[in-house]
Amino acid sequence: MKFTINRDLLLLNLMNVSRALSTKAPMPILTGIKIEARDNSLFLTASNNEISIQSLIQDRRLLKIEEEGVIVVPGKYFIEIVRKTESKDIDFAVFEENIVKILADRSNFSLNALEKDNFPIISFNDSETVIKMDVGNLRQIIRKTTFATSLSESRVILTGVSFSVDGRKLEVVATDSFRLAKKFMFLENEFFVSVVIPSKSLDDLNRIVDEVDNMVEMHFSPTKALFKYKNLLFQTRLIDGTFPNTSNLIPTDFLTSVKFNKNELISSIERASLFTNYDVANIIKLTIHNDKTVEIASTNNEIGAVKEEINLLECSKALDFQIAFSSKYFLDALKSFDSTEVTVHFTGEIKPFIITGEYDVNLTQLILPVRVS
Repeated sequence: MKFTINRDLLLLNLMNVSRALSTKAPMPILTGIKIEARDNSLFLTASNNEISIQSLIQDRRLLKIEEEGVIVVPGKYFIEIVRKTESKDIDFAVFEENIVKILADRSNFSLNALEKDNFPIISFNDSETVIKMDVGNLRQIIRKTTFATSLSESRVILTGVSFSVDGRKLEVVATDSFRLAKKFMFLENEFFVSVVIPSKSLDDLNRIVDEVDNMVEMHFSPTKALFKYKNLLFQTRLIDGTFPNTSNLIPTDFLTSVKFNKNELISSIERASLFTNYDVANIIKLTIHNDKTVEIASTNNEIGAVKEEINLLECSKALDFQIAFSSKYFLDALKSFDSTEVTVHFTGEIKPFIITGEYDVNLTQLILPVRVS
């Protein structure tokens, strides 16, 4: 194998596939990047058994292949070599089947290749179920839902995000059983899909796709989901199991609904949470008085207390009401909205409440309150 490639182009593609590199020692082959030169194209592939990413480079102005071949190089070291060099172009050649020579200006590197026969066989196959979506919409879905997934492996299904399509309506739901994020949108065509995608995979995908006006193809099969974006193939395993039915969890009848300026509410909660302990109980209290004033407070017996009144824009019903909740959960939910105004709908002091946004008509955030003495 022998080729010359533009350094910036190579680094960009290496950084994309590097998100699938394994950091676990038991399978050293998965710490490698498979490089395949054929048909005037360069394929870069990495996999950690959870996700697999392949990048295709075909720009003949910036890539010149002299000899075809396949090699697996140590991913971490290869990326660092390319990152640290300042050469415009990089020459890559393989000697004796397992020695890689990398020439960049006056630098000459040698890398010992990994055993290519041990690299897993990965099929990036299309499926019959293909959903096309604008990159911006996909990024919005990921940003507004994945934070609500569980970090605990005790219920693996809750570490994923449910993608469900029945007809033209796509519903995306994430929950850790203490909070829930739900977003929906309508597709151009009808589909029937029900899969659970690991939230970490979606976050990795979100770091790769940009906000340029491009389309993403989503291919769903019984065990994996494939995302095709520009010159990239991003494939993730699916989580096996049945996602809990959350359709009846979101309340529709409310004691009162209070509208806030989102940024003012975020600032107030951040100040109120200064004395909370994020490792134990980051609990703050919100009190509504019958004169329609709202108060946010928190107390830490070792440090002190904070209390402040916050402006509200509207209140559907005046009543004396107090509720306690996790400030972290509330802040995560608020920051997922693009609206400048949000409405918090309360159903009771120990019942779930929901947050909606003025312009985020297809997004609902639900939070369970906590009991406090």
